[in-house]
Amino acid sequence: MKLFVAMLAVSGLASGLAGCAELGMITDGGSASIGKPSKGSLVDGVRVPDSGEGFTTREIWRARGNRYGTAELVDLIVGTGRRMARTPGQRIVVADLSSQRGGDVRKWHKAHQSGRDVDLVYFMRDATGASMEADAMRVFDRDGVAKDSSGITIDMPRTWELMRALLTGDEATVQWIFMYQPFADRLIEYGASIGESEELLARAKLVMKQPGDSARHDDHIHVRIYCSPRDLLYGCVDIGPMEPMAERIASRERGESLPRMVASMLSDLTVDAIEDALHPTTKVLASSPMLAGSSSPNVSSLLDDGKNVSTMGDEDEAEVSRLDV
Repeated sequence: MKLFVAMLAVSGLASGLAGCAELGMITDGGSASIGKPSKGSLVDGVRVPDSGEGFTTREIWRARGNRYGTAELVDLIVGTGRRMARTPGQRIVVADLSSQRGGDVRKWHKAHQSGRDVDLVYFMRDATGASMEADAMRVFDRDGVAKDSSGITIDMPRTWELMRALLTGDEATVQWIFMYQPFADRLIEYGASIGESEELLARAKLVMKQPGDSARHDDHIHVRIYCSPRDLLYGCVDIGPMEPMAERIASRERGESLPRMVASMLSDLTVDAIEDALHPTTKVLASSPMLAGSSSPNVSSLLDDGKNVSTMGDEDEAEVSRLDV
């Protein structure tokens, strides 16, 4: 009987919880990202502090009120700030996340609707070459020089430190870092020049992209994280490359998190019982075909038709672009 209940949990939990989320019936106090970044909402969003170790914001973004994200996104911002603070340099300037309940913020963004997006300001140097804390977003040319004749330039070494801090954090898995492609290329070249690992450089190349038909991101960096395992149960939708998340699948993080999550909701069932009942779902999630680039329809359907960015067609590219700021 318990296993039958567990099977019902697997088959109906995601749709049921998504419905509860839409009705505002989540009561465990945890945040939930619902839907897509460009058509979604946020339940029990967490407010990012205005300042903390290694990060701050500016009044323009405080006034907008788009200071909310999932717990995982806010944890990533705070954790990244701490990692950046370990070396001398300026703080991260955090711009918009999502509104308190998510939803349409098209006055400023196309996406930022489901609590998984955050804008960060490029690190800068003044006209003398000295490091400075960014006071605003500035538009830069392809050489990283501000177009406002201020003589301000992008601080590429410090900005690369930010990329490393984001990509190596365990608070959340970064799916995209949208930026102007000439900057992405220069940053990766810099990383290679200082001996960064091939693994980190490969991941940076995968996620640091200029969107196809949206803003060039020559004035800010746009970071997006994957849906957490918990958010997937509430109807969170990932679109785009799944390779970075596949690293976590390989370590069975998803395969273990789902049964533990279900067990916590059905407290009289053990994790082992749920894991058995979830078979073969957890086995598929924990298996290796994704890592080998397999296009297995079972894996693809479970992971929202995740595609390798190198094989994405025009329709896929357009969809990803529409999700941008």
